[in-house]
Amino acid sequence: MFKIFLIFFPAVMFVSACTTGAAPAPDTPEPEQFAAANTQVPVPTKTLVPTQPPPTPTPDPSPSFTPKPTIDLALVLTPETTVAYEVDYIGLKTSDDVQIMAKQFGEGEPVVILAHQGTTGANQRDWEAFARLLAGRGCSAATLDFRGRGQSKGDMTSTNLLIRDMRALIDRLQEDGYQRFVCMGASMGGSTCLRAAVEYDLEGLVVIGSLMSNGDPTTTSPEELAALAMPKLFITTENDRYEPIPAAVKDMYEIAQDPKQFSVFPGEAHGTEMFDQPYGEEFTAELVAFVEMLR
Repeated sequence: MFKIFLIFFPAVMFVSACTTGAAPAPDTPEPEQFAAANTQVPVPTKTLVPTQPPPTPTPDPSPSFTPKPTIDLALVLTPETTVAYEVDYIGLKTSDDVQIMAKQFGEGEPVVILAHQGTTGANQRDWEAFARLLAGRGCSAATLDFRGRGQSKGDMTSTNLLIRDMRALIDRLQEDGYQRFVCMGASMGGSTCLRAAVEYDLEGLVVIGSLMSNGDPTTTSPEELAALAMPKLFITTENDRYEPIPAAVKDMYEIAQDPKQFSVFPGEAHGTEMFDQPYGEEFTAELVAFVEMLR
């Protein structure tokens, strides 16, 4: 492992960096993930035909729906102070002997693990600007190249083994003395974070444009999801170009117990492509606000 010492510049500059990259090719699916068994659980619905005007509803003192918070973008994206931080390059070996490459930005807690999606060209660099933003705020962020992507070895003929890559990273961070983790993932990375939340005592979970399963062992049952007690944030676009996604994310939100939040952004962007949309700063701020809530 070696270290590069960097000085953090104002955070808003990194948000700008999030919005300049070219989006992954829109016609490239994540075949293994979307061929996996779809574990969406249908939400029962029924039609009521009232014979009289409905009564005024009584406010639920503990509603299952947590409204999307109103976020002050300037406050979230431009902290009063910034901190210097280091970047560590980490080499890992998985339980099936695959070499995985990861980076850690900063040294604070919680450590926010950022898991990339599987569209063409996607790897840990998709999260780097956001990781630097968190590090400058005094948290730390860890990114990884899943097997067969970026600088990691192996291949991604199937995404069902990605939990092994995630375990290697979390186990290593625990060996280094870190105890508090948030997992934030897009698409297949979100499914992997969901499985990690079942296996590890996470502080928080963010699932962006994902299904519940990449295939066994990177799969989560409805019962396992319902048992997760940590704060959870589920995000999708209204018309994600992968047709099953919006309904799948809504189903996960419905299954999950409080505390939880659900956000829908406009358009068809998938996963971290949302950083590149006109609402990219709002999307970024919502992720930052979730992490800040856990500090």
